Amino acid sequence: MSAKAAFSIQTLFSTASRDRCIANMMKFPIPRRQGKEPTASAAVLMLLCDVDNTPSLLYTVRADNLRSHSGQVSFPGGKKDKNETPVQTAFRETEEEIGLSRTKIELWGQGPSVPGRNNQIMITPVVGTVKRLEEKDLDINREEVAEIFTLPIESLCKKQNQLYTQFNNGFILPVFTVDHYRIWGVTAVLTHMFLSSLFTKDVYKNEWMKQKVELK
Repeated sequence: MSAKAAFSIQTLFSTASRDRCIANMMKFPIPRRQGKEPTASAAVLMLLCDVDNTPSLLYTVRADNLRSHSGQVSFPGGKKDKNETPVQTAFRETEEEIGLSRTKIELWGQGPSVPGRNNQIMITPVVGTVKRLEEKDLDINREEVAEIFTLPIESLCKKQNQLYTQFNNGFILPVFTVDHYRIWGVTAVLTHMFLSSLFTKDVYKNEWMKQKVELK
């Protein structure tokens, strides 16, 4: 498949892409840490959306007043309430943070839970799509979110936009830099998981991820 076809609306929003992406995500190798198991659970929504005929991923910048991870790029989401499923959490948090109604979202499925920073929480990625995302669909909650933005999927797949962070223990984390945005930490790991699951290696090939991905 040509690169142009791989990034087309028709290809990325197809049933075949959905089935391949979710099946591959469920098989994605997740690092497990020794020590105490996380006691909290959360879910985030990875939203594939059509923005002016450009397949894009939606991100937020967390508000500066938040106690944790303020000012960082993230996916909409948060901690699970009692008896909620990851999908219910992701949809609820998305509506609370950016005003996007769950009725606008087509659910693809979910991936395996990933340990968060310091191994204190397990985060489940939920994947959904929105065709023809428009500004009127969004209502930003300034108490939680400083900015909503989208990045073209094709830009995230370009080698020049892929960096990495290597820790003293030898583990590597992906980093994406597109325009003035820097995506790192768990959000970058989930982005890498999604792109690796959605595309074949000739379309998305992150050279830095030859070593085991580990969260710090």
